[in-house]
Amino acid sequence: MAILDKLLENLKDCTSKLDEANNVDLDSWFNLFAILHLLQVQAQSFIELVQTLLSNMGISCQGYRDSIRKLYEKNLITAEERDFLISVVGFRNIIVHEYATVNPIFVKKIMENKEYRRLLEIAYNLREKAKNYWDC
Repeated sequence: MAILDKLLENLKDCTSKLDEANNVDLDSWFNLFAILHLLQVQAQSFIELVQTLLSNMGISCQGYRDSIRKLYEKNLITAEERDFLISVVGFRNIIVHEYATVNPIFVKKIMENKEYRRLLEIAYNLREKAKNYWDC
């Protein structure tokens, strides 16, 4: 399986598992950390997908946020999607580097509103918009 398709499958798998876990009790530290891990892996899969796609396009990036900015500059995402993705990158960084400071109420909001599903939607849109560079 080509690398972008594999990353998309990872993204789909994490999204599906988050859907399954949507009603878990996030007052339990075990459940909260499990959800945080899924959100982190989902975000990382998306970031790697973006960086690989941009590399296929011959575009280099200086970090995760720069990757998102380059997608926007190439008209592959909207300004609203850019802002959402920058917040995802920031949240991923908090999970990885400052996990003890994550506010469970914020995680509950992400889960209740199924905000995590937007990453998969954006990934599918990217695959369509940049199909000439998808796993070339």
